[in-house]
Amino acid sequence: MERTSTRVVNGLIRRVIADRDLYRQAARGVREPGLKAILEESADALTAIAGDLQSQVTATGARPATAGGPMSGVRRTMMEASVKLSHDPDVTYIRTLEQMERRLLDTFLKLEATSGDRALVGRHIARLRLLHLDMTNLGGAAGR
Repeated sequence: MERTSTRVVNGLIRRVIADRDLYRQAARGVREPGLKAILEESADALTAIAGDLQSQVTATGARPATAGGPMSGVRRTMMEASVKLSHDPDVTYIRTLEQMERRLLDTFLKLEATSGDRALVGRHIARLRLLHLDMTNLGGAAGR
């Protein structure tokens, strides 16, 4: 993995960790126990993706990112503000996570198409598609 590639993968790790933290935050805030379980499982899946990416960076002798990016706190605050203004917090969490997953999946797809690390990025796309599909289906079931 080249130096530029390590920087890109570390950026991806920060994004995955930040998204995982949003899932955990949502899992603490939702009322529906089944939804809480789904969100916790999704957070665990993102933890596994981040761990794999971190292992790949470590294998090159570089230091992997271990925390979300600088905008993580802003995103958490914005999500909580939206939830407080919502008439149905569970639906607001789902909508926010659905949008977030779409952007994360798009980032992985873009990197797969343009990066020299296609295999590293590509092996996580199926899992990310499933996470996004979960949020899309939950959003539809919630009547949005």
